[in-house]
Amino acid sequence: MGRVVLNLGAGNRIIPGAINHDLTQHRPEIDTTHDLNVLPWPWRDDYADEIQLISVAEHLKLTLPETLDECWRILKPSGHLVLKYPVHTGPTIHDDPTHRWFCSDKAFDFVDPLTSYGKVSGYYTDRKWRIKSRGVVKARNLKAIMEPIKCR
Repeated sequence: MGRVVLNLGAGNRIIPGAINHDLTQHRPEIDTTHDLNVLPWPWRDDYADEIQLISVAEHLKLTLPETLDECWRILKPSGHLVLKYPVHTGPTIHDDPTHRWFCSDKAFDFVDPLTSYGKVSGYYTDRKWRIKSRGVVKARNLKAIMEPIKCR
């Protein structure tokens, strides 16, 4: 098996060659359906090389740490998570009635032990991450690339 990319909550953003997931089979390219609010997700531990979670986490009932924990479980030690999430000050954050969560660019620091928040709030979760890059996109979304910290 080659490189495994999970495109969670694909919607109409289909990634050729990836496992495209969504809540329902609304397009023929959707390979897997599952309600991401139901744990565990249907992939085994250390399964994926990459998880794309683009504009999905804010719609879940799960908290951001719960969502990150499940991504951590599924990712291989060498894998990475690409995450896009609305900024708490974004101009359209409150427009979508299905948004449950939004945060500042420091929210991910709580799971990275090298950051100031991560050093003092390590009890949020045992599953740690290294933030590889992050930034604000068009003043309304955060984009972060993170890798799980696992024993290799």
